[in-house]
Amino acid sequence: MKIDDLRVLVEQRRSIRGYDPGREVPDGAIKAILDCARWAPSGGNGQPWEFIVVRDKETRHKIADYYMKQMEQKREMDLAVRGTAKMTGDGFRNAPVHIIILGDPRVKEAYPIRTKLEKAESHFITGLANATLLIHLAATALGLASQYVSDANSPYMETMLKVLLGIPEPLRIYHLVPIGYAKGPVAAPPRRNLEEIVHYEKYEMQKFRGDRSMTDFVKTRTLQGAYGRRRLNDEVKE
Repeated sequence: MKIDDLRVLVEQRRSIRGYDPGREVPDGAIKAILDCARWAPSGGNGQPWEFIVVRDKETRHKIADYYMKQMEQKREMDLAVRGTAKMTGDGFRNAPVHIIILGDPRVKEAYPIRTKLEKAESHFITGLANATLLIHLAATALGLASQYVSDANSPYMETMLKVLLGIPEPLRIYHLVPIGYAKGPVAAPPRRNLEEIVHYEKYEMQKFRGDRSMTDFVKTRTLQGAYGRRRLNDEVKE
């Protein structure tokens, strides 16, 4: 693969929230995706990942129901703090395949002692993140859509999924990745310019974003609404 091919691939990847329920994903495609994921780098080559492939419609819908229930508290918290809330829906319930990424924390024993003491959890999570990213890229390479559903590891949803799927301790749920075909094209979200985020030889302070600039940026990312406006007004007064 040439670098231009890789760039096209990463630019085509999207977090898709609307799936075509009428199009199935072949078993061979899922196997190919997970075969890529197992080659992800991990601390101490601990390979902390395991994967559950869920196709059963009733199970997938239960997973989506758990997601929507735990979203109620997230919405309530955002309304209380920010005065507004914009939450994603459960369109992923229509994706024909759900992949649950599991992590086995016992692999931390593979790390050098100091690494284990200082940053075992960081290395553990990084390995799972690497495998998850490869799942997304492999799906994109096959013309399939995917989405990050990080709420799968929230206390409520993780507990319910462990019971539903018979996941033993001490395994942990990292993410849920639905796989399917997108209902339609999704425009690419904006990215910061390369010139803004790359520094040479040392940090270039002219590129440092002040509090006002960061507040504006965060507001555009999270649609904070009233909360963002209040914070912005406070800074103007200061």
